[in-house]
Amino acid sequence: MPALLLFIVFFMLVLVGGAMLAYPTYMLLISWFEWDFERVVSRCVLGIAIVIFLVLFKKLGFASWREIGFNTDQKEFWKSLLNGFAAGILIMLPVIAGLLISKNRVIDYDWVWSFGDVSLLLMTAIITGLLVALIEETLFRGAMLSAIQRQGSILFAVVSTSLFYAFVHFLQPETLHDPNTLGWLSGLTVLKNAFLPLLQPMYIVDSFIALFLAGTLLAIIKIYTNKLAICIGIHAGWVFTIKTLKQVTDTNVYSEYAFLSGDYDNVIGYLAAICIAFTIVIYIGMKNRSPAN
Repeated sequence: MPALLLFIVFFMLVLVGGAMLAYPTYMLLISWFEWDFERVVSRCVLGIAIVIFLVLFKKLGFASWREIGFNTDQKEFWKSLLNGFAAGILIMLPVIAGLLISKNRVIDYDWVWSFGDVSLLLMTAIITGLLVALIEETLFRGAMLSAIQRQGSILFAVVSTSLFYAFVHFLQPETLHDPNTLGWLSGLTVLKNAFLPLLQPMYIVDSFIALFLAGTLLAIIKIYTNKLAICIGIHAGWVFTIKTLKQVTDTNVYSEYAFLSGDYDNVIGYLAAICIAFTIVIYIGMKNRSPAN
């Protein structure tokens, strides 16, 4: 079975499996945790994704994690991760500056700027960034990119994985369920609602382009370096920067330059797409001029 088709089946199984498992899991945990049902669905999807991925990893013919870009040298891994993290923040700095200068985002002066609150925010943002980046990069730029690249052209591998990467970011249902009306099929309802944003393409096109270019940049870096740690670091740096920015600033819907920030998260939009596109051009240009190439 072609790798791309295999991953499509993988995502379908993960989504449906997580949706079906959500209700019994919710009923099991309701006595200990006050989680929204949608949150339980997302956790179930993630759990099933990890389990199925481990099976899929062998199915794709990978003998070790090194084959998808994980360096066995721990010192080199952490060095690449930290360099990537710094690069991720650097890439986002023009976006932050542009959003603040254009007043798309304004400082939230009601936020408590205490040492404890700032420390907690930074630590939470770092941990969240690393977890999100580790999971998504292992899947998209690690296994998926490597598997598709084995069977086809580099261009097809980069484009297909980047489209898939952008696509999954919009599977985010906002409908909240009444706990008293939950049933075995409620998870499937959440899953159905998750696809609703895709029915409004003009609402997501700016963020979709930015996320597609983000996936493209990460894929290109992975292909040039074969170091997944760099991709994880860059991705984590992006998440860290965005999470921190959103916490200490507010969205200004009245800005005359509101079109620069996407409706997806009021950060990732056309401005981010332009900055990432420039980064791609600069990176490829530097690599092509490098004596090693």
